[in-house]
Amino acid sequence: MVRIGWLSDSHIDPTSSAGADEKLPQDIASLFDTYGVQDLFFNGDAVFKASAFNEGGYAHSTPEFYDQFWEFVDQSGHGEKVICTPGNHDVPLQYFVESDDRARLRYKKTYDDEGVTVLMMNTVGPGAVSGSQEAGYGWTNGYVPYRDLQWLDEQLDEAGDNAKVVYFHHHAWLTPDDPLASAPTDTQSIDQLYWVCRNYRAIHDILSSYDKVVCPQGHTAQFAEEGSSNVDGVEYLYKKHYYNVRDGGVTTYAYIDVSPNRCTVTTVDHDTDKETTILDTKF
Repeated sequence: MVRIGWLSDSHIDPTSSAGADEKLPQDIASLFDTYGVQDLFFNGDAVFKASAFNEGGYAHSTPEFYDQFWEFVDQSGHGEKVICTPGNHDVPLQYFVESDDRARLRYKKTYDDEGVTVLMMNTVGPGAVSGSQEAGYGWTNGYVPYRDLQWLDEQLDEAGDNAKVVYFHHHAWLTPDDPLASAPTDTQSIDQLYWVCRNYRAIHDILSSYDKVVCPQGHTAQFAEEGSSNVDGVEYLYKKHYYNVRDGGVTTYAYIDVSPNRCTVTTVDHDTDKETTILDTKF
């Protein structure tokens, strides 16, 4: 059994009072010191320019935003065990990837003794590198590039009988129980598709062709619902937005206990330390 951490959507903004700010190092430290995770996987929206939408949706974060994010990560005392992939607000992507060696477009770690493989996917897509609105820019729905789908398929195949934890930012599936990402699979509402990868069917076809697959997802601005949905054997996870962009403050972070035989996912409330199990499944 390995225990790993799950965090996303901290929305750090050094130019305003928005974002998780000093609560982020506190909760990262808690994951390691209180709950004993071995590594923390941060699946997107490390930063966010709070005034972006008021400026037409085209203003983006600059390198100083990432400087602040990584400073908070390191203040936790466990920064060397944190890996981050981008979210829709971490654009243009060149600022993200240049910010730190721990900023990755995709990532793999295998816990050989425990029989667990962890993968992290970039759902922003290649167009967001330029920061042009025509390329999607990152405010819109996600997309996993074809070459990354190939990589995902190869890594899942190589993982064999390992349990497979695959992190996404934009949802990899229109999760039925998620109030903001949910929709019948034949519904193409732009509001619903904002939260999901455009090529979610192609992603799901790959994921569902393997067993023991669990997918923590970020991005959705929800503040009440947390849970999981099993679709064709794939466990899709959703949790509260870590930073509450509507009311301020932070909500929950999570840890995952996983082995080749079982996976349990627990969220922890920042204010009360209440623990909630959103997935407990045997493989």
